[in-house]
Amino acid sequence: MKAADDIYRSLPEGTRNALSCLFSAYHFTESQKLEILKEEADLRQWKEESFTSIYKAPENRNDGRNGDRYIMAMRAYMNHLRSSETDYSDFTPNIHPRPKSRVMDTDKELVLSRCPCPVDGEKTRCCKLRTLDVIEQCAFSCSYCSVQAFYSENEIHAVSDIKNKLLALDLDDSVWHIGTGQASDSILLGDDHGTLTGLIAFAEKHPDVIIELKSKSARNVFDRKYPENIFFSWSLNAETIIRKEEHLTASLDGRIENAMRARDNGNLVGFHIHPMVYFRGWEDEYEAVTRRISSEFKAEDLFAISIGTLTFTKSVLKRLRMQGEESRILEMELTPAAGKFSYPLDVKRRMFSHVYSSFPQDIQDGVFFYLCMEDPSLWLPVLGREYGCDKDFEEDMKRNYLMKRDMLKVRNGIL
Repeated sequence: MKAADDIYRSLPEGTRNALSCLFSAYHFTESQKLEILKEEADLRQWKEESFTSIYKAPENRNDGRNGDRYIMAMRAYMNHLRSSETDYSDFTPNIHPRPKSRVMDTDKELVLSRCPCPVDGEKTRCCKLRTLDVIEQCAFSCSYCSVQAFYSENEIHAVSDIKNKLLALDLDDSVWHIGTGQASDSILLGDDHGTLTGLIAFAEKHPDVIIELKSKSARNVFDRKYPENIFFSWSLNAETIIRKEEHLTASLDGRIENAMRARDNGNLVGFHIHPMVYFRGWEDEYEAVTRRISSEFKAEDLFAISIGTLTFTKSVLKRLRMQGEESRILEMELTPAAGKFSYPLDVKRRMFSHVYSSFPQDIQDGVFFYLCMEDPSLWLPVLGREYGCDKDFEEDMKRNYLMKRDMLKVRNGIL
């Protein structure tokens, strides 16, 4: 079985030797062997002790069921780790930055793509964001990143002749919200390859379309003015997760301070409290994030705040296990969720509700909150409202944006 062989070869020599002895001593099916290998890959990544060294076989039990007993004990142990809040207090990862040997221009054509939500809108509520990959690959090294699986590990590609290609794009009337932060960080490279200059021209040509630049960077790109329909957003996380899982990214303070520059420069700002992680101390740390936002921004400064958590495809799970970088991001209950894997709904409900309720009433009332790529059943208990279909969600989001845009124009002396 190729998957089992690949995982086996990726494990440390001591673990491989212990597993070889285990597989010789007990009878396991091929699917059980693959399960054991996956769990050992996870324990290695979490810097937890191999279960082969923890397990104590019952004495004088030679009824041929020792393999089944091992599987049952392993599952109980792993379920305990995954269902508990992840403990980062004793975890200091050896960081393995993914080297980007060069940033190079690419002559690829620009294409507007659809939001990565599932096609079936009943599985999530989708805002119908359109995505524009003006840069491909990211120089940050977040442990949970799926972008790394799509592009060359060692190169960042910036689209060449970007201004002319953007101006040549035809937009139909349904396009009103475009994001550039799905395939890379939107501002990390600044205008080194003319990306920001091109986006400014594109935004000026399409004043009714909001262009969202999403980032985890503290790079100051606010030495120039941007059209009011360019909207800057930052992904925020708890301090512990930034330090131990979002490697090379800006600190929480750095991101907030950069967002303040965007606001002071005359643009709307937004935040994505995403991906939330269920770890020991999460309540206090995520509440600190909400206090930081509320202390620096008024409702009128903010277009939207989204909340969401970890989701993984099977291919991303396999890649994370294979690369073996130290991380506890997968020390979680992997529950099926709209074709992917995520936390159970009750855990999500607790986390999301805590974050939303931690904001003061003026922010709750004056900012458009939404759940990003989450089950529709979470909306009402978390945010106190829900939508019957994606179109209703999209129209409400657009209405709130247009209102905030007009308010911003008044503040900037345009209306």
